[in-house]
Amino acid sequence: MIASLDGGGSERQTLLLLKHLSRERFSLDLFLLRRGGSLYEQIPSDVTVHCFEDSMPKFRFGWPGRIHRAQVAAVRRILVDRKIDVVYDRTFHMTLIAGPAAVSASVPRVSTIVSPPSHAVPQNAGRFLAIKKRQLAYAYAKAAQVIAVSGPAAADARRYYGLNPRQVLAIPNPVDVAAIDAAAASSPIPPRDGRYTIVCVGRMTREKGHECLLDAIACLEERYPNFPQPRVWLVGDGPLRPELEAKTKTLGLLAAIEFIGHVSNPAPWIAAADALCLPSTFEGFPNVMLEAMALGTPVIASDIDVVRSLGRVAHGSEDRGRDYVSIYRNQDPAELARKIRRLRINPTATLSRVIAARNLARRALAIEMIVPRIEATILSAK
Repeated sequence: MIASLDGGGSERQTLLLLKHLSRERFSLDLFLLRRGGSLYEQIPSDVTVHCFEDSMPKFRFGWPGRIHRAQVAAVRRILVDRKIDVVYDRTFHMTLIAGPAAVSASVPRVSTIVSPPSHAVPQNAGRFLAIKKRQLAYAYAKAAQVIAVSGPAAADARRYYGLNPRQVLAIPNPVDVAAIDAAAASSPIPPRDGRYTIVCVGRMTREKGHECLLDAIACLEERYPNFPQPRVWLVGDGPLRPELEAKTKTLGLLAAIEFIGHVSNPAPWIAAADALCLPSTFEGFPNVMLEAMALGTPVIASDIDVVRSLGRVAHGSEDRGRDYVSIYRNQDPAELARKIRRLRINPTATLSRVIAARNLARRALAIEMIVPRIEATILSAK
């Protein structure tokens, strides 16, 4: 279950599972709230798709919760009619629907938490936060298993929802190395010039930290006047874009910042850049960082839990995240500017991190390593 296949990180991970879950073990149904999206045409042909908007009741009068109850009823019918053995839901918006539907139909459930809920839920849940938090806590407690995409997200979920620690597993997002390589090679190479080029990929919302990156580029020009101004590709779209465009103009950065907009395949942009910047204030386990690591593009990232936890994936030591990416203090434009400069003038240290990150992504985080763990978790819930 996922809301749509519009092209975000959770949507890409859901599509990856639809493609790579073993057909000897699973037959797959997909429930969407909305049909379409940039990834919709990639759904494998053997997946049965159910879309709520196709049969959504037309209400003459609406009141809070009415559409939600219709969504729960629609999922319950599918579970019963299709004799579904296990539900896999991803993102808390879908958990709010999957939880009551699965309990009502007596179907076990595996639920995935994709971001630290203490940040993500208050920021994105909308109205009636307290009620939704109670509903989510109940839904996760009733799940056969909860998967969090990183150790920090798992710890945060246990605290925020009061969950039994043994119920929450940390399984990182996998990397489809072959697909990323093919995507990077098959699409036209973005236009380059002689400037050092940084790419930032993400929806333009407050938590993605684009403002910090803009301030850092302005800081570079102010503090290091002899350092060549880099070029920045902002790949993505979202509600903050007009504000970011205005800020770019105010800072006098029109020659440096390029708003690329939404692209269905960001891999060529990541591969063509000299570095990827991840300025987010929080993340679950960001796909763009994993793709950059797999493609051998250096990463500069804010000092958030999931970035530090990269070392835990390979070494069991949280403080080894700096072995793979260049980390700066969260929301500190001056330090980000310093890290950008150091990344360019110190190629030996940069290369060391790139090699380590590429090996981590292509080995420990490859689909061949991660998907069997997800399969085993789903099968154990049945």
